[in-house]
Amino acid sequence: MLLHDNPFWRFSLSLYHLKRIKDACLQLQDSSDANVNLLFFALWVSQQQLRFSPDWPQVFQQLENWHRDYTLPLRRQRRELKHLAEKADRHEHGPLHQMHEHITKAELLSEQQEQAVLYYYYQERMGLIPCEDKQAALIENLTACIQDPTKIDNEPLKVLLGVMLEEQDVDQATVKLREQIEKRFLRSQ
Repeated sequence: MLLHDNPFWRFSLSLYHLKRIKDACLQLQDSSDANVNLLFFALWVSQQQLRFSPDWPQVFQQLENWHRDYTLPLRRQRRELKHLAEKADRHEHGPLHQMHEHITKAELLSEQQEQAVLYYYYQERMGLIPCEDKQAALIENLTACIQDPTKIDNEPLKVLLGVMLEEQDVDQATVKLREQIEKRFLRSQ
């Protein structure tokens, strides 16, 4: 059974309320189609000294299917409705604004479902393996979340790395992360 209110969900909410982290995640989402829930999961399991296993793409396929079939269409609808509501409704309680609010709530519920699935993976240790070095786990996990390094800059990466690392370690870790992402990208070409 999936737990929708779980430690991972609460961790994600606490991080997302921090403007710099929210902005970094949204930048990665918009520039490189990164899944913000997967980014948060990468951070969270790294803190638990876990990294994604080599078979994680197959294990996480249910999550990817949900993200593609439900979360992304709701996000697209929410964004479109926001612009339509701003143009068409004369006041904030018009029908398109109300519809936008409902779609926003549905998108949040869809993301909470994704997080519940990820928490289940964590509980069952599906797609995860122990890693003694939290920084190595963090870099490997975040590498798995970024598909195309040509579409991102280092600032959002530094923000995410800064969640777990000391300030003096962030620049060096960013270089390592960027190298790993580029290697993975070149292998996939």
